[in-house]
Amino acid sequence: MGWFSTRLSGIQKEEALAMVRHLQTMLAYQHLAMEVYNDATAVVAGKIPHGAEVTQRANVNFSDPTLVAQYVIPAVAKKIEIFQLVEAKHQEVSGLVNTILQEPYQEMTVAINAMLERARYQYQGFQQWVNHPQVDVDTKDLDRDELAAIDSAIRALNELIFKKIRLTSDEWLDIVQEAFNSVRASLKLIPLGKDSFRSQYMRGINGEYVRFFKE
Repeated sequence: MGWFSTRLSGIQKEEALAMVRHLQTMLAYQHLAMEVYNDATAVVAGKIPHGAEVTQRANVNFSDPTLVAQYVIPAVAKKIEIFQLVEAKHQEVSGLVNTILQEPYQEMTVAINAMLERARYQYQGFQQWVNHPQVDVDTKDLDRDELAAIDSAIRALNELIFKKIRLTSDEWLDIVQEAFNSVRASLKLIPLGKDSFRSQYMRGINGEYVRFFKE
């Protein structure tokens, strides 16, 4: 299968590939935020349920306000910081958007807004519960909305990758690796090699507990 659909030509090909690289980098930052939060959750709850890393939310009930204040709230604050960075980076590439790229760009915009809104909602909820543990606080109210927005963004991205550009799976995985290594570089971590990255990535998709942003 060739790299590009006959519907794309010339500068469109370059713009489409640039958008794919950007959107995959946005998802890599989202994965970083997930790792930060789930690692904090693992400390407080003891473990992350199998499958929660990529395909599901960690369904954990917290009982110790002190541990939540020490680990979970700082992790959520870091999530907010990451998503604010993502929001800024996403706005910077708005000039790349043409008719073909409008849908995946806008779907990612909605997803980023949902991720940021949920993180802020979590932060407020956990703060409220730590200050008043006797009050029943729901920090999961926006989980479903965020998941739906991310799913829609990924579907639009996959449509661009596999139907409009027609990348092969190997070509797509190379771009995903590039995106994750870009985020690793921002954390001053050495890049992951092809075999190492793909092995971890597939294990993560299958629900295993893997880490891309730690040595």
